[in-house]
Amino acid sequence: GTMTGSIDRSENSENPLVTIGRVRRPTGIKGAVLVEVYSGNTDRFAVGGSVIAEGTEYEITGTGKSGDSAKLTFASIDSIEKAGELRGVELFVPAHSLPDNPDGVYYHYEILGVSVVTTDGRELGTLNEILETGSNDVFIVAPKRIEGEKKPVEILIPVLDGVIVSVDKENAIMTIDLPEGIL
Repeated sequence: GTMTGSIDRSENSENPLVTIGRVRRPTGIKGAVLVEVYSGNTDRFAVGGSVIAEGTEYEITGTGKSGDSAKLTFASIDSIEKAGELRGVELFVPAHSLPDNPDGVYYHYEILGVSVVTTDGRELGTLNEILETGSNDVFIVAPKRIEGEKKPVEILIPVLDGVIVSVDKENAIMTIDLPEGIL
C-alpha cells in the first residue's frame, strides 16, 4: 500500500519548511520535551499550533519554558518513551506560518543569495553565508569577481542596528548602510 501522511516534496515547493528548533530531551514523565529554539524566542509556540518532525505533524497541546528551552507537549506524545523518540530531532514549520517579522528582521532563507548594495550605490556582491555570533549576526558577502584581479576576499559585515536599510525580495537586493571601517 502507499504511505499516507508523508509529505510530498514536489507539492511542497510553494511552501518551504523552515527549521525552528531541535528537541533536546524529554522532560517529566508525561511526554513533554525541551526544545532548543534557534531564534531564541521561547515564547513563539502557541497551543493549537503545530510543528513537523520527521515528516509527521504534531499538534501542540501545552507550552512553557525551562531555562533557555521551550517546553512543549504534543497531542500524540503522552509518555516519556514516545517523547524519547524525538530526542535530537529538528522541528519544522511551514514558512507561511512563521509570524511576520518586524521591519528589518529576516529569516535566513529569505535573504541568502541576494545581491548586497550599499546606500551609496556600490555593489558589494552576494550574501552567501550568515554567521550567528553571540551578540549579532555577521553577513559573509562574496564579492563580484573582477576579470584579471586576484580572488577577492570575502567581506564580513556585522549586522548591527540600522545596517540593513531595506530588502527588496522581489528583485533579491539588499541595501545596507555599511558600518565604518569595513572596506
